[in-house]
Amino acid sequence: MTTQTSSQTPGWLAGLITTLRIAVGLLVVGVVFCVCANVFGRFVLNTSYSWAEEMSRVLFIWLVLLGAGLGSLERQHVAVTYFKDLAPTGLRRLLNLLAIAIIYGVCVCILLGFKELISGYTSATPMLGIPRTWLYSAMPVMAVLTLIANSLALIALFKKDRVKNNTPETPSREEEP
Repeated sequence: MTTQTSSQTPGWLAGLITTLRIAVGLLVVGVVFCVCANVFGRFVLNTSYSWAEEMSRVLFIWLVLLGAGLGSLERQHVAVTYFKDLAPTGLRRLLNLLAIAIIYGVCVCILLGFKELISGYTSATPMLGIPRTWLYSAMPVMAVLTLIANSLALIALFKKDRVKNNTPETPSREEEP
């Protein structure tokens, strides 16, 4: 796994990553609180909190999808690279481009599918009344974060190729007077 160091990360991206880390941390706290409240209610008070179950589900969905977007931005997703690492440089570059293209395609499908989903969707969660469009909007948020990460990976791939293809120029000698 590779991560970007702070010297390589632009300021806006570092701010976005920090914000996402805080949001994911708060979502973890929220899920833990809801689950603990429900466990306490069931085993100590002999009652179940339906709001806690529903809220933990909503928070967990956002947690997973924001975490996936954060993982994309930090290049922390698990990947099996054994065969890609054995491939020659040209094939490796082609495989990287193919992976980026597939990720772009999936993200575009998610965004187009979400547009169709919300066009006629008006229901809400049964207990808390949270609109399901808000619940499902975690998908396009994750897709946008992944598109940003994918675009940065594509730029880095082309920058790396440009650096490899540039030959260092020989310094010109100044004429002596």
